[in-house]
Amino acid sequence: MAQIIASGVAMGCIYALVGLAFVLIYNASGGLNFAQGEFVMLGAFALFTTTALQLPYWLAVLVAVAAVGGLGWLFQKIFFYPLKDRSFLYFVIVTIGFSICARNLALIVWGPNPLKVPPLSWQDVVSFGDIVLSPENIAIILFTAVLLLAQYMLFFHTDLGRRLRATAQNSQTAQLMGIYPRRMIGITFAMSGAIAGFAGVLLAPIFLIDTDMGGAVLLKAFIAVVIGGFGSIPGVVIGGIGIGVIEILTAVYISSVYKDAICIAILILFLVAFPRGLLGEAIKERG
Repeated sequence: MAQIIASGVAMGCIYALVGLAFVLIYNASGGLNFAQGEFVMLGAFALFTTTALQLPYWLAVLVAVAAVGGLGWLFQKIFFYPLKDRSFLYFVIVTIGFSICARNLALIVWGPNPLKVPPLSWQDVVSFGDIVLSPENIAIILFTAVLLLAQYMLFFHTDLGRRLRATAQNSQTAQLMGIYPRRMIGITFAMSGAIAGFAGVLLAPIFLIDTDMGGAVLLKAFIAVVIGGFGSIPGVVIGGIGIGVIEILTAVYISSVYKDAICIAILILFLVAFPRGLLGEAIKERG
């Protein structure tokens, strides 16, 4: 059981990272970016490209994450700001359209065949007593913990973090206090893209990379956000890890065929019975 739960926690950390990217944009703009799955996919493809250039692994990771973060900033310039004064549904539709375009462009650039990046370590597994994990799963758990701690320190112990939180709470008031909301939202989109790209980088050594890999991750991340509550970073971490554990328990004790169906059933349950999630606010359009 400990082995199963540890594996589920590792995958749940990926869902938590992508869910965190969701929450950052929701807090800053009130919009839902359903292109996050494609940022995950592009992060994995970017790592494949940088490792193919024979860059050191750590540098390949940094370049890949920075590239997707830059794409996130460009995304808000092109797609978010022209629609920021309209209903959030316009932005949702645009993100779905961007997802379709991104998958097709990736198909043109990298081709239809699944790709593989080098493993993170020469070791196949690492043992902790009775628990055996791959180095990639260990890296996922450790890097997720470090990233969440860094996120907390940024938001609550730096001037930039206070500016970002002020913009998320009330952009008009923040502007009256000398904060530039447009700049803060741009930083938030770049951070969100970088986090989603980093999730793709962590997934790349474990799975084959293809243009559809972001779809399943996006679905589970969205379920994690609903469970944890929109706007709540601790909630999305709890939701992501919970979904990861439920998914692997379903695969082991019932059947892997039903794991997605059970996750969707949980999503419907929370939307109907617990719309605020565990720690968040009710899902509604902001004024």
